Order: sequence, then C-alpha cells, then structure tokens
Amino acid sequence: MSAHVGTDGKLASRVADRIVDDVITQQWPVGDVLGSEAELLERYGVSRAVFREAVRLVEHLQVARMRRGPGGGLVVSEPSVEAIIDATLLYLHRVDARLSEVFEARLALEEHVVGLVPGRMRESDIAKLRDLVAAEEAGVVTDPRTMHVLLARMTKNPALELFVDILNMTARLYLPDTTSLPAEAGAESRRAHSKIAEAVISGDVSLARRRMRRHLEAEGEFLRRRRSTRQVLGPLATLNGSSGKRGEEVAREIFQGVVSGRLKPGDMVGSEAQLMERFGVSRAIVREAVRLLEHHHLAAMRRGPGGGLFVSEPSAEAVTDVVALYLERHGITAAHVFEVRSGVELATVDNVIEHMDHVGEGRLRAALVAEIEAPDEEFTSAAHDLHAVIASLSGNRVLELLALVLIRLSHLHEVGTLSKRGRARVGDEVTHTHTKIADALISGDRDLSRHRMQRHLDVLAGFFH
Repeated sequence: MSAHVGTDGKLASRVADRIVDDVITQQWPVGDVLGSEAELLERYGVSRAVFREAVRLVEHLQVARMRRGPGGGLVVSEPSVEAIIDATLLYLHRVDARLSEVFEARLALEEHVVGLVPGRMRESDIAKLRDLVAAEEAGVVTDPRTMHVLLARMTKNPALELFVDILNMTARLYLPDTTSLPAEAGAESRRAHSKIAEAVISGDVSLARRRMRRHLEAEGEFLRRRRSTRQVLGPLATLNGSSGKRGEEVAREIFQGVVSGRLKPGDMVGSEAQLMERFGVSRAIVREAVRLLEHHHLAAMRRGPGGGLFVSEPSAEAVTDVVALYLERHGITAAHVFEVRSGVELATVDNVIEHMDHVGEGRLRAALVAEIEAPDEEFTSAAHDLHAVIASLSGNRVLELLALVLIRLSHLHEVGTLSKRGRARVGDEVTHTHTKIADALISGDRDLSRHRMQRHLDVLAGFFH
C-alpha cells in the first residue's frame, strides 16, 4: 500500500490494508456489503476522517466502494481490466517511458510466452491459431495485437496475459492509426505471425523464440524510423465520476494540464476557493473533481495554511498495488508469479550488467546491509528490496514496473501460502543468495548473475504451496 505523509495518513493506509485483507480472506465476494460506516468505524477503531481516507485508498485499488443511502455501506467491487490498463498507461506516459523500453519489456515477456505455449496448448488452441492466421490473411482481423494476446492467453498465466495486453497497447500509442501502415509493413507482420504460429504448433520452442524476437525487433525498428511517431495519450476511460458530469469536466481539464506537461509535479493548481472561482462551480463539484484526481494519483489536496490542490509525482507504487490486486482477484497463483518473475528479472539482470557503476554498487550494498539488519517482522519486506533495487538499476521503467507488481504479488502470497517450513528456511536462503547475486552483478559476470538469479527464484518458488 502506498505510504502517506503524517500519522493519520499512515493509519489510513494500515486500515486500507486491513480492508483489502478482509476482502481477500472472504474470497472477494463482489457486491457484498462489508458493513455500514458506523459498523466499520467500530470494527477498525478509527475516526471518521481516517476511515474515509482509507476508503479512498480502497476505492483507488478497486477493491471496494462506499454506497450511500438505505442499505448502503462499503461494497466489494469487481476490478475492471480497462481501469487497470489505463492506470498503467497513464503512469508510463507520465514517466515518459521510451519506445525502446517498451519493446525491451515485450521481448522479455513474449519470448517467454512462446517458450511456454507449446507445452500447454490443446488441439482447440491449435485450431484457434490456424483460424487467426487465416483471418489475418483474409483481412478479416487487422489488429496486430490479436495474435500476441491470443498466445499470451494460451499460457494460462493471468500475469502474462495482462502484461502482454498492456505492452501491446502501450506500443500502439506510438502509432494509434494502424490503417496508416504501408501495405508492405502489414504484409510483413502477417507473414511473421504465420511463421511464429507454425513454430509454436510444431513445438519448436527455440525457433518460436527466434521468430518472435525478429518480429518484435522489426516492429520496434519500423516505429523508430517513422519521424512522425510520437506517444499519444487520449482521455482515459476511467477518468469519470459518480455524482455529476461537471465534476468530471473540471477533473479532465486539470488532467489535460498534467499529462501535457503544462502542470509539473509539485505545482499548485489552486486553493479550493480559487478552483471554485476559476471553473464557476460549487464546493461540492470541486471536491468531486479533486476526488477523481486523487483517485488516479494525479493531484492531491493539502489542507491548512498554504494548502491547495498540488500535482502529484507519478507513483509506481500506486499502480503496482492496483495491478497486483487485480491479478489476485483473477486467480493468480504463486507458481504463476514466479514463472513471470523469471522472465522479467533475468531481463533486469542483463540491463544492470550493462549499466553498473559505483552508484549502483553502493545501492546494492546498502540493500544487503538493510536486509541483514532488518528486524524479524520486517525481514520479508527488506528481502524484496534487493530485487526492487535491481529493477531500478535496470534503467527500464517498464521492466521496473512489472518487477514491482510481481514483488507485490509475492508479498500477498507469502502471507497465505508460504509454509511454516518455508518461513523458517527462507531467511538463510535469501540473505546468502542475495549476497552472491550482488557480487556477480558488481563483478560484471552476466552468465553467473543470470544463473544465480534463476536458481534463487526457483528455490523461492519451492517454498510456496
């Protein structure tokens, strides 16, 4: 859960964590009322102000929402994949993720996908692939994402399916109008898809991986050569409200200022009174707009002298929580998590080897010291810090975000699925192996770093039921 400034904020974050845990423990009963505000105030033992801040956090995570009126209360929500994708795209836009970062992450994931599918596909999957190749050739299917999403779905891994869908959509932001593609580019894409499907169906994993790599490298190079290519971000489907269109309009105008770069993190948009005057609306409408902007971590209202609505820094942690909880709701298992962590974290290791310097070495050493000195109750979080540092040092914001989502999911599964025997052994295994991984990275030994990271992830996966 995201950290908040001040005692009340930290308490609200802890209450939000408890609400999320309660929903997961109850197996995510969508539509059920967890309790009225009065009942939940008593259950969690906090003030109304703290509870309402916790509810805003939970609403952002799409775990539950507050329903007013008779029979109202905190209602368990169904996370929307569109909202999850929008939140991720908005974050990547705000941190100005480069096209090369997107395709580097796609390579790591989609080579992994075609390596897994041959061992998992059924005859019905073979028929779907062949039908799609024929539909592309006939011009019935023109969206190039369709093949990539279908292959990801065949892995039966919710994280791979979601990540591949998100990154294909992100790449498309650089070229939103596929009808403008030259005929030869479209024909080459169809040929590549046909060859990839052929290799997957035949069970030739090495060939499938090589063909997927060549296809994605060619697509990335095509986009880089187009001088007119630029990242485009339209209005997000999720930027909508619940109590009136005027609040949405105010929020959208401020939103456009943020995503256009006109309003920078830390800039003050205005006090509540200034916003009421500027937009000619009531206090209730301004507060609805602020709620929407805070919901998307675009801006936050600060109270007291000198307060007002300020543009927020892009928050990877906020996106990480949303995506991780969406996947938790959709049945992701520890085995799924570590399967994807392998592909993502080996890619981050490769990048760290290329970018390692004295600053990076210092950050790795500091993470190891913090892990060794962490109290027992904080060891799990500290142990994941080295993985987060490695992801940060990779220099790829897309890979880093995926790694952080997977680390968050690992936290969720450690609570419920890590065996007693695993908990007793994990400390020694992690500290010893983390030191060896860091040593290999600092020495610049790519093969040894990859070997140690893969072995480490395999061992960790074995600790889970």
